[in-house]
Amino acid sequence: MKVFDLHCDTLSELRYAEKAGAPKSFAENDLHIDLQKLKKGDYMLQCFAAFVNLGDKTPGADPLVTALEEIDVFKRIMEKYPEEIAPVYRPSDIRKNAAEGKISGMLTIEEGGCCKGSLGVLRRLYELGVRMMTLTWNHENELASPNVVPGGGGDIWPCAPNTETGLKEKGFEFLAEMERLHLIADVSHLSDKGFWDIVEHSTRPFAASHSNCRALAPHCRNLTDEMIRALADKGGLVGLNYCSGFLDHQPEEKLCRSTTALMAKHAAHFKQVGGIGIIGLGSDFDGIGGKLEMDDCSKLPLLAEALRREGFTEDEVEDIFYRNARRFFEENL
Repeated sequence: MKVFDLHCDTLSELRYAEKAGAPKSFAENDLHIDLQKLKKGDYMLQCFAAFVNLGDKTPGADPLVTALEEIDVFKRIMEKYPEEIAPVYRPSDIRKNAAEGKISGMLTIEEGGCCKGSLGVLRRLYELGVRMMTLTWNHENELASPNVVPGGGGDIWPCAPNTETGLKEKGFEFLAEMERLHLIADVSHLSDKGFWDIVEHSTRPFAASHSNCRALAPHCRNLTDEMIRALADKGGLVGLNYCSGFLDHQPEEKLCRSTTALMAKHAAHFKQVGGIGIIGLGSDFDGIGGKLEMDDCSKLPLLAEALRREGFTEDEVEDIFYRNARRFFEENL
């Protein structure tokens, strides 16, 4: 069964490996994602995030340079394996790549702070191929506040939501320009207040590329039922996250599990609250640790079977695996 995945952190892992002097091959490696695993998993499209940590203490670390270096990793992958994977800039590229038997790679950004508040940088990143971007990661930036409360000491599990601070003036400017460019706004990591700012001010559908249901797992990275309904009303898309802390509800984070059965429960809740049409996959592969039942991208049939056991029809499983995301990108790129 074909697969669209809205989020992975493979580019940052490949960049870290290069910086450490032990580069990994994209063709085959020990990460969650490589070319052989994507082919085995029958992937049609993988979104590759250029991930930036604004808290990086490495001497000379620069968020824009980090983003550009990860984009360079993406470009080199596309150049090295042109017969097997090709970039996506517009909907016709997805169709063309599929017809030619190629996987599609879409470039995204996880941390709008890499733009340093410059609309010019945003436009140049779009020119380089970026088609979706989170306004924040887990740090305050020029655009908005994250859902890790500023000054709260980091990503505290299960993390109380930030309902006080959202988009800043520059963030509203970015949202307008992103919508003009058809660069999809991604609300994963954004504060609760920021989410509602997007709902109120957006004129185009947006995504939560790697978030689950807060009703089932209390972490603030997940969406409340009210958020799910609002996202659905705006024509949005959400990607199921495979991280244990966003799937399970346990008294301690170390007890949380990442299982396909739990993923299917979240999918069922999304369907009940927002409808089947909003659900996609947002693995967070190569950005999550711990024991994963589905421990690399070749294992997606395990999730398909779990969804069937949860009561999803074959059509609905295909909707979740690729049809909803394909339609979303057809309509919004």
